[in-house]
Amino acid sequence: MKILTYGLMPILLSLMCLFGSREASILKPQESQSASFSVPILLYHSVSEDGNDALKIAPSRFKEQLSYLKSHGFHPIHLKDLLAYWNGGRPLPSKPVIITLDDGYEDNYTAAYPILLQTHTRATIFAVTGSIGTTDRLTWKQLREMEASGLVDTQSHTVTHPDLTKLSEKDKLTELGNSKDEILKHLGHQAIALAYPYGFYDQHTLQAAQKAGYLLALTVEGGFAKPEQGRFALHRILITGDMTLDQFKSVVTPR
Repeated sequence: MKILTYGLMPILLSLMCLFGSREASILKPQESQSASFSVPILLYHSVSEDGNDALKIAPSRFKEQLSYLKSHGFHPIHLKDLLAYWNGGRPLPSKPVIITLDDGYEDNYTAAYPILLQTHTRATIFAVTGSIGTTDRLTWKQLREMEASGLVDTQSHTVTHPDLTKLSEKDKLTELGNSKDEILKHLGHQAIALAYPYGFYDQHTLQAAQKAGYLLALTVEGGFAKPEQGRFALHRILITGDMTLDQFKSVVTPR
C-alpha cells in the first residue's frame, strides 16, 4: 500500500484528532507520449480560517496562490482535459495545473468558489456523496450551480470515505459504483476520476476502481502527476494552511 510521501505529518495529525493568458503556447498531443511530461495536481481540502488545522487554508492565502498561478502563466485544466491529452487527442495550454479540493466542504462554495470566479480558475471537487447535504458539507444545488459556471467539476471521493483497502471487493465496488451513480443522477455526468480516501490504495483497490468504470485515480503521494505512475496512482501535491508563498512557488515549479 502506498501513502503520502510529501507533507505526511499534517495529514496524519488531522486524521488523528478529523486560470488564463490568451497567448498561451500549446502542447501538441504527441508530446503526451513523453515520459518526462508531468502536471502538478494540487490538493486542497477546506478553505477557511483555522490556524490549528493544517488541512484548512485561509481564503486570503488560497486567493494569493491562485493569483500567483495566473500571473505566472499557469493554466488550470480539468482532469478530463488531461485524460484527452494523454489519449493523444486535445492539446493542452502551456504550464497546465489541476486544482483539486477533497471531501466537499461547504466552504468550497461559500469561500473557495468566489475566488475561483474572481481568478477564473478551474477546479475539481472530490465529493463524498454520502455526506452531501449534511452539516458543513456541500449540497447538490451548490454543486450544480458551480458546475454551471464551467469552472467546477465534481468527481468521486466514494460514498462514505472508508479505507478502501480494508473492504471486501463487493463493498469496494458498492462504494465506488454508488458514488458514480449519485453524481450521474444529481449532476448529469459520469464521474471519470476517483480520489482514494486518505490516499490509501493497494492493487485490489486499483483494480476495483477500474472495474467500477473510473478512468483515473488520484493518490496523496507527493509530486507531479506523470504517465509512468499509471492512471490509477497519480500523484498530487498537498497544499497546507501554513505553507508560505515561497514554499508554494517551489512545489509548483518543475524541477
